[in-house]
Amino acid sequence: MSLRAILLGLAATPLNAYWITYTYWRLGYLIDRPSLIYYNCVLYLVGLVGVNALLRRCRPRWVLSVGELLTIYLMLSLATAWCGVDFLTDLPEAISNPFWFASPSNQWDEMVLPYLPGWLTVSEMEVIGGLFEGYSTFYRTRVVAAWLGPTLWWSAMVTALMLAFVCLSSILRRRWSDEDKLLFPAATVPLQIAERRHGLFRSKVMWAGLLLAAGMEAINTIHGLRPAVPGIPFYFDIGPYLQGMPPWDAIRQTGMELRPLAVAVCYLMPLDLLFSLWLFNLMFKAQIMVSSHLGWTTNIWTGFPYVDYQGLGGFLALLASVLWLDRHYLRQVVQKVLGLRSPLDDSGEAFSYRGAVLGLAVALGFLFYFFSRGGMRPPLTLFWAAHFLLLGLAATRIRAQLAPPTLELWWIGPNHFLPMVIGSKSMSREAQAMMWLTYPITREFNSNPQPWTLEAFKLADSGGIDRKKMAWLMVAITPVAAMSVFWATLHVVYGAGVHSNADPGGEDHALDVPQLLESALQNPVGPDYSALLAVGVGVVITVALMAVKMRLVGWPLHPVALPIACAWVTDEYLPSIFTAWLIKAVIMRYGGLRLHRQGLTFFLGVIIGSAMAVFLRTIVAWIADVPL
Repeated sequence: MSLRAILLGLAATPLNAYWITYTYWRLGYLIDRPSLIYYNCVLYLVGLVGVNALLRRCRPRWVLSVGELLTIYLMLSLATAWCGVDFLTDLPEAISNPFWFASPSNQWDEMVLPYLPGWLTVSEMEVIGGLFEGYSTFYRTRVVAAWLGPTLWWSAMVTALMLAFVCLSSILRRRWSDEDKLLFPAATVPLQIAERRHGLFRSKVMWAGLLLAAGMEAINTIHGLRPAVPGIPFYFDIGPYLQGMPPWDAIRQTGMELRPLAVAVCYLMPLDLLFSLWLFNLMFKAQIMVSSHLGWTTNIWTGFPYVDYQGLGGFLALLASVLWLDRHYLRQVVQKVLGLRSPLDDSGEAFSYRGAVLGLAVALGFLFYFFSRGGMRPPLTLFWAAHFLLLGLAATRIRAQLAPPTLELWWIGPNHFLPMVIGSKSMSREAQAMMWLTYPITREFNSNPQPWTLEAFKLADSGGIDRKKMAWLMVAITPVAAMSVFWATLHVVYGAGVHSNADPGGEDHALDVPQLLESALQNPVGPDYSALLAVGVGVVITVALMAVKMRLVGWPLHPVALPIACAWVTDEYLPSIFTAWLIKAVIMRYGGLRLHRQGLTFFLGVIIGSAMAVFLRTIVAWIADVPL
């Protein structure tokens, strides 16, 4: 890890944030779909490899090493994760819109605003007016001063979260990476691109995939500019065909996507996970349709059969089983922390185990202060932090082992799970306000950076990077990335206005904070035993699947697929998942390992070609000022 690599990554972070923010607000492009890899970071890495090829001829001493390439890639990947549309991007709007949209009809002046902490929100109407109306600028002394405090506080909060992420991954790295030998399928992409020994760019198969994907995306770009030119349909909406046709019209997500990039990403997954993912997704759809047909549900999103809560049960069962299997290792870690005899050697880890526990304590201590200042009691803060970090830990394990295309986890974060267990009646109004303010960060885990931390240590080992330096770099890049998100959002939106958002669901996402808080305050409830029962059902089914998987060789149903199969993004990617499974099954059945490796090279080319084509289409859309 060199200083020039760090400086390049730091310099590119604000530019990366601006580009992601601009394309989201003005063009409606979602950078975090799929969440397994970010196409912009793949493009950056390919560009650096191309620059390296030129430098190797004229300035060999300037050539970036593999470790430097991976350092920049990881820095920008983490920065992109913080920029995810379901993470920090909606936060500036979410902490200001309760004040802007308050009116006598919704009575937010009485029900919501008194409980929102002023040090985390922006309430001056003269300041936020430009944000919502547009045709203004962020670069005014009063505006900058009003946003500076909340920006620093939220940046400090997510930095504490990153410190906790890195400490947990440092504790478990040895067990999961060295002893369990997890495959880290997502790491294949940057390693194949960065390391010359793989010869990726000398492969004709890779170039075939690249040209095919780039060509298909180019045709659709031309179609967007000249509709008379036929395009290639990647997106299908079956909703119009299902209207008025019960029970088929109960399907939650009718828009589906068959895109080369999605198929290529899904190809990286194991075959049994691909099969289980589309099969369980159809099973969840069947549950919803049968429940709707029999009149057992009035809300297919939050009502019976509670498929998202079944998924939560699956995640809890997976995490509990992994920790139980790792109990002897964790006991040795505790012995090491306490200074007792332990066979573990932590000298090569990012942090010593004692240092990791201390870092975790520091992170939790700041979170206790952060939430208590907003009115949340320490037990509730501990519940919130434990649920958020443990779900992220489960997502980390799943990404490292199987690398599914999404880790959405909608409706099952601490903001939903905490009231489900103890009921909103037992929570103060200030505590509920504080909790729901964090909703943009906890809404889902698709862009959560925690799963990237363990993979960062894997890439560090491959690139000869010191783990300790990588750990501190991940912590250090977080406040830079968070403040870059705030700056880029305010820079873009003050000029265009909130209502210019090209994402149809963008404004609804930001309004979730006051609307959900209003609903919780107006309708206090006790524990939701029906939802908890659904969580228990998910636990039982997942444990049963794990037991069968461990005892029967060749059992095709993978337990990890159960909690992921109910995700909204899985619904959208269903055709891509099925296509990837079918291609991979045929290759493995008739071509064996050799053809499978050729297929992997081909789909790596598809990923690179899609990234290049999407970037070029974004440039054309920016120049033409039209979404393509």
